[in-house]
Amino acid sequence: MPTSIDIIKAIAEHLGLNPEDLDRQATLREELGLGPIELNDLLSDLSQRFNISFEPEEVEDLRKIDDLIVLIEDNLLD
Repeated sequence: MPTSIDIIKAIAEHLGLNPEDLDRQATLREELGLGPIELNDLLSDLSQRFNISFEPEEVEDLRKIDDLIVLIEDNLLD
């Protein structure tokens, strides 16, 4: 099962960043500059990589990298 480090690596790879440069407390919109389309692309990529799916209500409250990691981990347990 993927670890939080694997998830961070996947997020960083998608965003073209080094995993070490990603702060788990960084905000997706303000600090990383992800708009709705970019966030949707990221979620789509992550769902394919980890073979999971996200419900629309699950992604509404995503604010930080850590929120996204927890969401993916929760979906991996289902």
